[in-house]
Amino acid sequence: MTSERPTAWLFTSTSPAEIFSTYSSLDPQNDLIVAVDSGLERIHALGLTPDLIIGDLDSASPELLAEYASVPQKKYHQAKNETDTELAILWCLEQNVAEIVICNGLAGRFDHTLALLQNLAFIAKNCVRGRLESERQQLFFLDAKTVLKGCAGFLLSLLAWEGEAAFQDSEGLEYPLAGVELSPLRPRGMSNRVTSGRAKIQLASGRVLAILSK
Repeated sequence: MTSERPTAWLFTSTSPAEIFSTYSSLDPQNDLIVAVDSGLERIHALGLTPDLIIGDLDSASPELLAEYASVPQKKYHQAKNETDTELAILWCLEQNVAEIVICNGLAGRFDHTLALLQNLAFIAKNCVRGRLESERQQLFFLDAKTVLKGCAGFLLSLLAWEGEAAFQDSEGLEYPLAGVELSPLRPRGMSNRVTSGRAKIQLASGRVLAILSK
């Protein structure tokens, strides 16, 4: 592994066949690959080897676990406070990673999706970049200044998180954001569109969840 801080890829149980940024953006030589319980199945299907298998392992295939017996495993009791994904995030933070990517299909139980959003907020609070990726969507929290590359034509929804938010300026969006204010009680940032290969967003205040959709 290089001296640069790696990106950690968390494969959850619903990791899709492909993700928004494509699995080809993963660097097996330098990045960390983490199997969150039965997320090991997607890793296996991609022909990758995880750096860690973590969780209560209640849904992971015993046959696959045996196949990856040489890979470090951190097994927890089912009666625990943290979700398996949170345990994986805590481990990644200990590894001093630069970014955490959670691969998840965003289908099924809505409470699980909300928990993943809380995971993203926790990652951001620890000053690490984080994003959640399904096949057609990418979710992340805006920085004070955010640049979106290669997203022309994609829909962009912006939602206030933890209170009011306001924008200072933007470039490359169908609906400009300069002076726009968002409230967590009224979704007024839905379905904007990226019109440039290099769009820019500058926050004035608050925290904003961004959702890119193909």
